[in-house]
Amino acid sequence: MRANIALAPACAAVAMAALIALTCQSAWAYPGGPLHDVTDAAPYCAGCHSSVGVEQLRELPPEQARQRTAIIAHIDAIKSGRGPYAKLNPQQRMELIADVEKVDANSKIAIEVPQQVKAGEKFTVTARAQGGSGPVFGIMLLDVDLRDQAREIQGEGFQIASPPKVIGPDGKPQDQWLGRRYDGLAHNLNFVVVFGVKTDLATGKFSSATVTYDLVAPSKPGKYTICAALMYGTETASPIGRVEVAGRPMPLGGFAGPSGRILFSKVADIQVR
Repeated sequence: MRANIALAPACAAVAMAALIALTCQSAWAYPGGPLHDVTDAAPYCAGCHSSVGVEQLRELPPEQARQRTAIIAHIDAIKSGRGPYAKLNPQQRMELIADVEKVDANSKIAIEVPQQVKAGEKFTVTARAQGGSGPVFGIMLLDVDLRDQAREIQGEGFQIASPPKVIGPDGKPQDQWLGRRYDGLAHNLNFVVVFGVKTDLATGKFSSATVTYDLVAPSKPGKYTICAALMYGTETASPIGRVEVAGRPMPLGGFAGPSGRILFSKVADIQVR
């Protein structure tokens, strides 16, 4: 292993340049949305995001769940000046924490679901989301509010009958993300990335959007559950938490840092008759 590390200076420079280029390309993709992974998704895919509370990790041992929450994984890292936050002085750390907490307090997601439908009946579910630091946030339609074990809503036997209808922060329909699907592939996905998300902490303005899904109920009668998850960032809303990487805004905590969040709506029960 040591022999492999001891590269000649020229080779080391080339390897470092390649690593930086790869990192930058990856970083462009995720803080601005997973622009190439245009497919169904579940919250376990966002492994570096921190949870807003232990309840979405309730199947884990308590301490393990606690370590993955925003207050421990993210806020405590800022407060103690760990990693990239070491460059901030104590006052800056407190200001960044205040900004991040303001984003969290104003980020929310809710769903509208009928209480009962007939087996095989077509119906709609609407997810309404607000917040995040921008420039995007993601919305998923799921079965339960467990970040490691939630499934796409199709896993419960529901069918997504048509492409989700996205109304962006400007109040207009948008298809920037679904339009990235490869030619000929269906657009009836459970996950969408919403573009045009802007946050102004000074004025307290936060973007909102809605996503409407046309679903077909399972053929088997019974009681089912539906919820939605909001995937959003926090740090780039703050002047202290925003840095430029290759001309693009990035969170100070880095591409794989815990400044992202996973937030679930309340779980709705739906009776299929």
